[in-house]
Amino acid sequence: MPEADRRPGRPRDTSLETTVLSAAVDLLLERDTRDVTISAITERSGVSRAALYRRWSSREELLAASLDSVRSGIELRRGATSLETILNTYEEASVAVDGRVGTLVKKRVAMGLENDQLRALSWNRHVSRRREPIADEIRRGIEAGEIDPAVDVEAMIDLINGLYYYQFVVRAPEAGSGEATRERVRNAVKLVFDGAALRG
Repeated sequence: MPEADRRPGRPRDTSLETTVLSAAVDLLLERDTRDVTISAITERSGVSRAALYRRWSSREELLAASLDSVRSGIELRRGATSLETILNTYEEASVAVDGRVGTLVKKRVAMGLENDQLRALSWNRHVSRRREPIADEIRRGIEAGEIDPAVDVEAMIDLINGLYYYQFVVRAPEAGSGEATRERVRNAVKLVFDGAALRG
C-alpha cells in the first residue's frame, strides 16, 4: 500500500517489515537475483503474500527497500573545510561498504542495469536521499567561499560518487591494495575540488 493511501491512525507493523526485509536480504546474498521471487520471500519470512503486498506494491519496490535496509544514512564527519568534510565522510562510508553490504551494493547496480523500474525506485526512494547531506555540504562550501557559486552541485556529487563506485565497486580489488585505493580516491576528489574552487 503506498504511503499516501495508508489510513491515519494505523501504524505500520515494523516487526513485519523487519522480518520481510531480512528474509529478502538473506535470499539476495544466497541466490541469483532472478530467484529472489515474492514466493521465495514469503516462504522464507513466513509472511503471507497478501500482507506483503499491503506493504509493498511490487517485487521491485520490496527489493529496493531490502537493498537499502542494510545501509545507514550519510552522517557528515566535519573537517576544517568542505573538502576535508567530504573526504572524511566518504572514507567512512567506503569502509562500511564491505562484506555483505558491498555484495548487496554490487547486486543493486547489476539489478538496476537489468530492470528500469527497480533502478528508478532505488534512485527516487533511497539513493537520492543519501546525496542530500553531501549537497548541503557543497552549498556550505559555496557560502564559505571555498567553491565557485557557478558549480553544478549535482554534477559535482556525480563526479565524487563515480570515483568511489569505480574504485570500490567496479575495479577488481588487489591483495593489500586498500590503502593505495583510498589514497588514489582522495587524490581524485582533491582534483574535483581544485576544479570547483573559487578563483580569486
